[in-house]
Amino acid sequence: MSRRHFWIEQLLQDTRYAVRTLRRNWGFAAVVIATLGIVIGMNTAVFSIVDTVLFRPLPYPASSRLVWIAQYRDAEHDDWASRADFMVWKRQAQSFEAMAAFANHDLALVVSGISSQETVASTGGDFWDITGVKPYLGRLYTREESHAVVLSYDLFERRFGGNPDVVGKAATLNGYEVTVIGVLPKGFSYLFPELVYSGDVRREIAAYIPLPQSIETPGDEIRESPSSGPAPPWISAVGKLRPGVSIEQANAEMQIINSNIAKQYPTPIRHPLLHVAYLRDKISGNARAALLVLLAAVGFVLLIAVVNVANLLLARANTRQREIAIRASLGAGRTRVIRQFLAESVLLSSLGGGAGLVLAHWALYVIARFWPQAVPRLAEVGLNPSVLLFTLAVSTATGLFFGFAPAVTLWRDDLQAALKDTTQNLFQGAFGIQIRSLLVCVQIALAIVLLTGAGLLVKSFWRLSNHASSLSPESILTLRLSLSGTQYSGWPARQFYLHTMLDRLQSVPGAQAAGLDTYTLHTKVRVKGVETRSQQESFASIRAVSAGYLRAMGVSLVSGRWPSDREMMYGDVLVNETFVRGLTRDKDIVGKEVNGSFVIGRVVGVVADFRGSQLDAETQPEMYASYELAPLTKSMSVHAFVRMSGDHRPNGSAIQQLVSGIDPTQPVYNVETLEEALSESISPRRFNLFLLGTFAISALLMALIGIYGVIAYSVAQRTHEIGIRMALGADRRRIVCMVVCEGMRTAIIGISIGLLVSFGLTRLMTSLLYDVKSDDPTTFASVALLLAASAFLASVWPATRAAFVNPLIALRHE
Repeated sequence: MSRRHFWIEQLLQDTRYAVRTLRRNWGFAAVVIATLGIVIGMNTAVFSIVDTVLFRPLPYPASSRLVWIAQYRDAEHDDWASRADFMVWKRQAQSFEAMAAFANHDLALVVSGISSQETVASTGGDFWDITGVKPYLGRLYTREESHAVVLSYDLFERRFGGNPDVVGKAATLNGYEVTVIGVLPKGFSYLFPELVYSGDVRREIAAYIPLPQSIETPGDEIRESPSSGPAPPWISAVGKLRPGVSIEQANAEMQIINSNIAKQYPTPIRHPLLHVAYLRDKISGNARAALLVLLAAVGFVLLIAVVNVANLLLARANTRQREIAIRASLGAGRTRVIRQFLAESVLLSSLGGGAGLVLAHWALYVIARFWPQAVPRLAEVGLNPSVLLFTLAVSTATGLFFGFAPAVTLWRDDLQAALKDTTQNLFQGAFGIQIRSLLVCVQIALAIVLLTGAGLLVKSFWRLSNHASSLSPESILTLRLSLSGTQYSGWPARQFYLHTMLDRLQSVPGAQAAGLDTYTLHTKVRVKGVETRSQQESFASIRAVSAGYLRAMGVSLVSGRWPSDREMMYGDVLVNETFVRGLTRDKDIVGKEVNGSFVIGRVVGVVADFRGSQLDAETQPEMYASYELAPLTKSMSVHAFVRMSGDHRPNGSAIQQLVSGIDPTQPVYNVETLEEALSESISPRRFNLFLLGTFAISALLMALIGIYGVIAYSVAQRTHEIGIRMALGADRRRIVCMVVCEGMRTAIIGISIGLLVSFGLTRLMTSLLYDVKSDDPTTFASVALLLAASAFLASVWPATRAAFVNPLIALRHE
């Protein structure tokens, strides 16, 4: 017991001595704490995001048993299923204790004569049981209920001012009468994947309505009462596994059920394959690879910072040799002296960890504000206990790691020799320089890895920007609306509205072209008299558009001609270059007859590939047909585009008022330039680029500081040698070359190691790149040259100082 008290007393003494020592050297301490605070803050922020997205359970009961169920064509297209199929799944599947259907769609909400467009989720099955949510006000609707709406807390405050009397209030959704029966609590999170249609964006769910009761079979069209309420064309499904049932068992059972449905009720748009995956994995999606890469990258930055601090402590330990020797001569053992070094380093890392927590809190706030859609579940990110424990562990490990380097050199040294002027001190100085040079090599190698990754992302982003610039998106204004209500239940009223809207958009001062995009159908397409490459490649997307849509988008005509709206009504269509390359062996298909779904017509032109909604999406075979021939759903979603001339800036508010004036009950929303819309579509890529770029720049700066520090320290240690060389006739140019070559030798070794490591690690970034290979030679060469040039500049200043050393002073240098 007394030994334990003695050990604690010594630890307190070491800590108090460390505080006094650092207070006397407050400049050194401030630099180390600031460096550690920045890198530990970076690590804490990234770990907090990774922990929330990849590891934290979803906020639903028994969330580890929740799975995603969907038909799919490939791994990237598994977002939907038919409502009829879902009913069969729920009735026959035995692997699930609960199963729910849901879908989101934009609906016009009218309350007290004021309309707004809201994203509404239609839910059915066991949705409320799976989420486990309890209402804040009122109640939740039942499976058999209709014409009811439950508000999110945000909509409750935004449209109803937080008035509890809203329960029982009447409203209309797309012309259907509904009654507000409840309000969800403020903390409820809708984390289910949303259906995002062509040209759409993800938005928060504002309200919830029941899926309409319908009479349907998997092989027939859905038949439902005209008064059943708004219904989405497709749904998503989620199930809760029974205890003890594995996802493999559930997947096998669902495959059998789905195959039986496909055999009994064959349809051209049903895919016989089924995808069953854990819901948490589905939500994280592509973010998993990106977050793991960022976590590794920020870990590299931490290692570089630790190496830098270790170099600082090595230099400082060299200046404290006499102090340590005196303490040793007075009875302090070598272990006690080493423990003193570790106490100082852990104290520095702890203070750095505290600063890092403050920085991480601020960084997470900024990320959530500027990139709210970049990462799933970003709103849940915060400094929870697991994050605090991570920061504590990182701070402690960091302190022990960078405190270990001077401790090792101290263990090797003869402390008594530090009291004498012997040649052994010169040897110890050379050994210290070798250790520091080795650490700088590690820094440079890690910096090369980060710079290469950032360079690949920069090149990917540049390629994406080039695709966008070809459309001149800053001159294109976009807006959306959904024609709904009983007054637009028939085509003549819709046609009149759309014709009026097009006339108004084309009459806007400075408008060069205006067009509509209303519907996209993925189906099989055949070109008469042309051999397709394979059955699998006969799928294409039929876009229902107006004749002016492609010209409003600024798409170039490759061959053929532009059709008029009247010609498109009679079946003239356009196709893109991917359609020609992917579906046919014949490059000249202008004049050929095509058929697919609602299209039976003739190809009159081929247009260039373009991306008008998702900038980083792969181009697909597309056909452009008249929107007036497309099959219509109850609510017709319309995406309008107006191209303005160069001397007229798009005026969103004026155009919104112009369109709203046609019918004030039909809200116009998402009024923005195409540049803004495309920018939002690659928000995750911009987020990855910003973080990895920040890490890479930080790594580069710290590596350059390390090179400069080693060279400057080496020059200081070799002042006597430099004086002898100059006295024997060495000119300044030779001295500069000697010092610079020493720095470049270290840099080249680090660059070589870094390039080899990068060649292997960048392969893990393939999913984050666009139109760039992970071993892109241009990027590798550019990064190597950048770091070599930076290392050269970092070596020049201490080399110049060495060249201007006075030989007489240098010869007397100790």
